[in-house]
Amino acid sequence: MLGLLNISEAMSIALHTCAWLADAPESFGSARKISEKLGFSPHHFAKVVQQLVRAGILETERGPAGGARLARPPEKITLLEIYVAAGGTPTYKGCLLKNNICKGDGCALGKLMAKENKRLVSLLKTVTLASVVRSLKKNRITKT
Repeated sequence: MLGLLNISEAMSIALHTCAWLADAPESFGSARKISEKLGFSPHHFAKVVQQLVRAGILETERGPAGGARLARPPEKITLLEIYVAAGGTPTYKGCLLKNNICKGDGCALGKLMAKENKRLVSLLKTVTLASVVRSLKKNRITKT
């Protein structure tokens, strides 16, 4: 990843999967096809899908016509929900330095990181999956 913001593979799987499924929110997408096309390990993909199901973001159905689909309209799903469902913790704690050197609550860098994390969490609460998908459509490689 570029920059300071580091996103876990689970978050990447969750976000990309939700964006993929948002193109046809009423249809079930094949888990095998999605993980293959997006280049994720099928096992890790399955674990993340289950996390998204438990969070009420996705629903799954077994069988030849089954797979995964959004449990709610993309306009009703925020990026923060996806982040938390994928195992992210939105609360910033500590500092970039080891805890025995700096607790992160007294230094300028710790205060700055906490402030910016709070701002990012506020933003992720307001950005919906639908808005992300709209912006991605301009630059997305065509699905096959």
